[in-house]
Amino acid sequence: MSKKFSALTLVIPVLILSACASSGTSPQVVSNSMEPQLKTTAIDRAMEKALADAQANGNAQEVLAILGQVQARNPKDPVVAIRYARALRDDEQINAAIRTLAPFTKGEKANNEAITEMAMTQLSLGDFEAAESYATRAIENDPNNARAYLALGTAQDAQSRHQDAEVSFREGLKHWQGDPSPILNNLALNLASQGHLEESLALLEKAQKLAPGRMDLERNRRIISTLLETTGPRPPAPEAKPSAKQEASDKPAPAPKPAKKAAPVKEKAAVKEEAKEEDQPLVQQPTPPPVTKTNIKLKSVNE
Repeated sequence: MSKKFSALTLVIPVLILSACASSGTSPQVVSNSMEPQLKTTAIDRAMEKALADAQANGNAQEVLAILGQVQARNPKDPVVAIRYARALRDDEQINAAIRTLAPFTKGEKANNEAITEMAMTQLSLGDFEAAESYATRAIENDPNNARAYLALGTAQDAQSRHQDAEVSFREGLKHWQGDPSPILNNLALNLASQGHLEESLALLEKAQKLAPGRMDLERNRRIISTLLETTGPRPPAPEAKPSAKQEASDKPAPAPKPAKKAAPVKEKAAVKEEAKEEDQPLVQQPTPPPVTKTNIKLKSVNE
């Protein structure tokens, strides 16, 4: 194994992180993104403005308090439940978020946005198999659900199924609306885990241009850039298979065959014995009887 790939193997395991990973020097996977702006009559304009102001100021506790009150008054409203569960997840109250979403992910009236949010919540919990299951359900209900593809790819990546995850991320990118930097980030980390560092770095630089204020993208870009400088690009594949003549010329010349040993000289007694045998008269063999011809023909078996 070359030094380049041995170095790569040491670094790659840190790329497969849960959605809530935020410490150390590992690149971060982003999965809480492209949140749909779900509207409901249960939240009036004044409350929407208060929520928007609280979110803009980064006051997560105020957002939680407002949505908690609304959810208590409207326990059967899926939109309220989804928004409240998302706020709980952002506050790392994962089990509370799961309890809030669970009633809206079962039965015939299950809400597809609630199923997608449950996939994201399971990622935060670290249950990647459950996250994959919910994300798959959401995609079956809506093949254009880009956020579900993001959840699916992140879950597959965490289970070391990097090629499957790449397919999911690229499919999600096709249907993405708005700023695609979150899914570009996760696709870049996926490619890095497969050793495609140059493409990974290019995607992170593209994501940075789209979202220059996101520090996680800059952090990931620096890590992948350093890794690329350390390991270098992958060696190019050979352009063509060498010809048969070239292969033959590359082979070492065969070793010379050992000379055959001369036949041993027969002893004089053996020569005389052979001469006696040759002088014996030949015994005439009896003549076989003549073959009688018949008109019987053999029939081949065709059955």
